[in-house]
Amino acid sequence: MRLLAYIYRLLYRSHIKLRDKELRVKHNIAKEVKLNYPENIFLHGNIIIGKYTYINGARIISGPNSKVQIGEWCAIGHNVNIIAWTHHPEFATGDERKRPSIEKDIIIGNNVWIGTNVFIKEGIRIGDNSSIGANSVVTKDIEPNSIVAGAPAKLIRKKQLI
Repeated sequence: MRLLAYIYRLLYRSHIKLRDKELRVKHNIAKEVKLNYPENIFLHGNIIIGKYTYINGARIISGPNSKVQIGEWCAIGHNVNIIAWTHHPEFATGDERKRPSIEKDIIIGNNVWIGTNVFIKEGIRIGDNSSIGANSVVTKDIEPNSIVAGAPAKLIRKKQLI
């Protein structure tokens, strides 16, 4: 039984290393970025992630004409969705090649903390040094040094800088 557990752990670690490498090859991710639980990270499109950011588990998607840019020293919790591409409300179903979609860049500044289960929609800009509480839905831009939470996310308070 111990031998099987050892083999499983060995194969699992190998899989995790390969998944981490695959994500870094396909996307513009600084080498200092920590991808925790890479098996729970899905990246698609033009994704740029700055130095010293860590991601615990996320789905980050951009379309062919948009990008998601995440700054340095960001902390991204579990089950976060950052989606820069969505259906047009008038044409939500049908052949993807024929129906219009909405694409807008998402820009996340430096030193941003994004809590667990947060959803960030297309076209959002999040200012430096901001925090987004767990389970929030971000539908509007967030100014620097803000603490926001809720669905939709609303300003709780501005941070007091030391």
